[in-house]
Order: sequence, then structure tokens, then C-alpha cells
Amino acid sequence: MAKGSAIILVALGVAVAGVCWAVTHGPSRPALSPDGRATTDPLHDALDDLAGGDFRAAERAGEAIASHGVMPRPRAWLIVAASRYRQQRYGAAIEAYRNYLSGCDSPTMRRYVTQRINDCRAASAPAPHRVPSEQLSPERLAALAEVDDVVHAESTDHFVIRSRNYDLSKLLGAEAEAALRRICQDLLDGRAFPHSVDIYVWRDRREYLNNASALAPEWSDGSFSVMHDDGLVTWRIDLTQLDADGGFSTRMLDRVLPHELCHLVLKDLFGDAPCPLAVNEGVAMLAEARCDPQRLVLAGAAVAGRRGIPLAKLLILPAEQVDGNEDLFYAEALSFLEFLRGRMTGGEFRGFLEHIKSGSTVPEAVERAMGIPADNDAPLMPALTTAWEDYAIAQSQMLRALER
Repeated sequence: MAKGSAIILVALGVAVAGVCWAVTHGPSRPALSPDGRATTDPLHDALDDLAGGDFRAAERAGEAIASHGVMPRPRAWLIVAASRYRQQRYGAAIEAYRNYLSGCDSPTMRRYVTQRINDCRAASAPAPHRVPSEQLSPERLAALAEVDDVVHAESTDHFVIRSRNYDLSKLLGAEAEAALRRICQDLLDGRAFPHSVDIYVWRDRREYLNNASALAPEWSDGSFSVMHDDGLVTWRIDLTQLDADGGFSTRMLDRVLPHELCHLVLKDLFGDAPCPLAVNEGVAMLAEARCDPQRLVLAGAAVAGRRGIPLAKLLILPAEQVDGNEDLFYAEALSFLEFLRGRMTGGEFRGFLEHIKSGSTVPEAVERAMGIPADNDAPLMPALTTAWEDYAIAQSQMLRALER
């Protein structure tokens, strides 16, 4: 047997052994037939299914036992949770663990289950992003800076790209699809995006501003728009091919394209419902293939020096009040949303966004997505602020230390 396979089997055995210990921990009672005679315990049958790798059967049996109308056995939720974990359904596993915790008063068991919930969250954390420009040779980067006289169109499942560079149109088609998969999987827990997006690539910023939506900021080099015309809806992204020095804009490829695409995906999710600007921009920055560490340094330094935008204000700040303070706003929005995403499963983070869409404030959405009981005597906002500020400062200090 290959070493890797052996490690996987050992890990599975350890995990199942842990569930067996948890399920059998404490007093148990034999299963009885209607006439009072002892029968095979269905809890043990469910454990056998789990150990044998039949995770769906174990899940079904565990749910039936835990939810039995006459004699429910809450410990079976642990089998349900372990089965879902093995199927990589981490959000559903957390739900089952919480069902068990709701009636558990054993400190030992609560510690065990809390650790398993943390394991689920760690397992569902998004994978590190591949940075597209780092895969390109200097020769190809130079070729991508060439601008032809004719437009080259490229069509993919979700995009129609138009640029004046054949290779660039092909490249953006592949990278746009990859960015969309990452956004929908890592940030929105598998949500589908059913639209086709037109992507226009303009030579430089001047040409971009002359052709992009009138709502595109003067300082931008990329933007998104959703236009309605006689019942026809057009989803569109405008980009800039060249940087200020005339070279190919790797920033456009690594950051602007996924950022603007994420705005479109969020627009599809929220529809006409408002999304707080800090959440919208923070999530879009999470979608970028290359994170700007200087933003995270700035956020932590501002918080540490008491020069930052207070979190309660940041989360309700409208666009017109950001003017002149864009750097700090974007830095804190990224830091806070990264803080939240790192503490939620994919399902919880999607639930967080959907609760906001339904009208919840950000703290209320956090409570509901993570199953935190609301407490009028101890509102979440102060604790959330303290936890994020501590995170922002520690992260800033770490990044500064790495720069030395």
C-alpha cells in the first residue's frame, strides 16, 4: 500500500474511533423491542456503517435515531456529523454538532464537539489562490502588451471577451472562468451564476474612461455594470490592457478582473436589496488572486493608533462619505471581511450574506449565520469589534515583521 493511502486510512480510523468514543461516552441503554426484549442497538449499526465507509447510510440511520419521536437519542447527532464531514459537507456537519450541543451539559463532550466544529471550519477554508500573472513568462507578458488594429472575440461558458490582442482574449476567457468558479465555490458555497458577461478590454485608462459606464470612477481602471434595455439585461465588465508605463497590466489580470466579477456575482445574489458598501467591497477584495498586504498593514496600524474608521461606522458608511478616505476604507473593509471569512464555513459565509440581503444588520447576520443566540443584555457588536481589532493589529504586526 502506498504511504499516502496508509496515512489516509489511519486518519479515517482515528476519526471513527473518536466518534465511537463520543457516542458511547456516558451511560447507555439497550434497545428494546415492543415486548420488552433486548434487540440489536441501531446506534451500533449506524456506527458500523460509518466505520465501513457507507456514510450516507450512517447519516440516514443517525438522523432517524436522533429525531425519533418516542425515544430520541441525541448522541446519534455525532454519527450524523461525522458522516457529513466525511462527505465534505462541512456546514451540514456543523449543524449536526450544534444539534448535539443544544442538549449537552458534559464539559468533556462540549470540548470535544467544539474542537470538531473548528475542524469543520478549517477543512472548508478556501484554498490559496493561484496568481495568474506568476504563470506568465517575460516573453508572454511582452506579447500581451501588444495592441492590434482589429478586435479579437473569445466566447466561453459565461463570458464573451473582446480585446485587440488574440492571446489576451484567450487568456481572459480562461482566467474569468477560473475566477468565477473560485468566487462561487469559496465565497458563495457553490451558488450558480446563470448569466453571460460581456468583457471589453480597452488599450489604456483614457480609452477605458471614454467607453466604460458613466458611473466608472475617474481613478478606476476597471468597472462593472448591469444595464436594462427593453427587457434585455446586459452584464458587463470594462478593463484596461496597459498600465501607466505602457506594459501589460498584471494588476488587471490578478486583481481587477476577479474584483469586478465578484461585484457582478454579488449583484446577482442581492438583486435590488442593498448590500453594505464595506461588505460589497470587502468580499470583492477577497476574490482577488493577489491580496494587497499593504492594505492589511494600514488597517491594523490605523486601529492600533486609534485613527481608524470605527467598525460600527464602517459597516454603514455610504459611498459619498468615503471620498477622500478611500485607502483606509478599503483597507479596513478587506481586513474585516477576511477576519469573518476565516471564522466561517462556506455555508455560514453564504448564509451571512443572505441574511444581510433579507434585511439583517451585519452583527445580526453574523449571529444568525453562526448560530449565536441573540442576547439583548450583551449585544454582539462590542465583542465583534474587539475581536476584529485584535486580529487586525496582530496581522499588521506580523506582516511588518516579515518585511524586515
